[in-house]
Amino acid sequence: MRARREAAIALATMPDDPWTFAESLAASASAPAKANAREQCGIEDGPQFSKPATDDEKEVQTRAATSRFASAQARIDAALRASADPLDRAVADLLNVGDMRSPDGAVEAVVQQAAGSVDPRLYAVGVALCRSGRATPACARISLARWIQVDPGNGVPWVYALNEARARGNEPAVRDAMAHLASSSRFDVRLNAIGGVVAAHVPEDASELAAANALEEKAVGIAAAMPFPGFESLLQTCRGHAGGDERLEQQCTAIGNTMFEHSDSFLGLSISGLLQLQMTGDSSRRDYVRAERAVLNAHWSPATGFSPCQDIRDSMNLLLRMSQVGEVETLRERAKKFVTP
Repeated sequence: MRARREAAIALATMPDDPWTFAESLAASASAPAKANAREQCGIEDGPQFSKPATDDEKEVQTRAATSRFASAQARIDAALRASADPLDRAVADLLNVGDMRSPDGAVEAVVQQAAGSVDPRLYAVGVALCRSGRATPACARISLARWIQVDPGNGVPWVYALNEARARGNEPAVRDAMAHLASSSRFDVRLNAIGGVVAAHVPEDASELAAANALEEKAVGIAAAMPFPGFESLLQTCRGHAGGDERLEQQCTAIGNTMFEHSDSFLGLSISGLLQLQMTGDSSRRDYVRAERAVLNAHWSPATGFSPCQDIRDSMNLLLRMSQVGEVETLRERAKKFVTP
């Protein structure tokens, strides 16, 4: 662990050579590559906004989207609704292209689908919607017990179970939740699942790329408004060597190790570092996670020279990959492409 931490810190403080390399690539771009920067991806068909004169002013829409833009989004909506993947169909309802339903009606439609599904991604969306203050009648059919059942091995539902047990002061339930957390094989938050659905249906027609990107941004916004699991109960349970309880401390160690090795987001990695710090006073894991994140933020992509259309395409590819293998693995993959080992 110490060697890994020192290597990550060294990388985090080294000169940012990949950016220099990226700038040289942009400066020496061939004629075809430069022409590529002028590609048309439908940005001009989207809604147009005024540029604020000062930071205090807000953008004002000066023109609505064209019919081409709306038609492109309608085609994506149709593809999502015709998909065999239940999450695709649910995301179509969340996006509500054309405002066919009221906002509450769209949520109700998704929760109804989630309640009858065995797909862990979709069920997690239903749980999040019902816990976000947008409860609908179908939420009566959504339960933590069912979530645990359809997503075996995932520790995230048990984090919620632990929170509820501690809130009730139910010590046997706390012990049960901790035991299941310690035996979990992964901690999947799936932060990018909803946005990844849209990214997976990017039209082949490059002129419709901006329309797809607008739907992706809406999907990401919907996901960002959903609640994340709170880890305070876990931290409190494990603080100070778990209060001297040897068995509980062993469980806390197992939980932290799994979160560190098998989390799909940096949220899990960060919690694993904080858990170790509060349990033992050892900050090595927290320092390593911080150092690695600094490396990945600095070196993940040579964005210099990207045209607006290239930037859209790259962001959608990034989100798609994150939805497939998680945030952590995706950024590690990208960093390897541009950081010399």
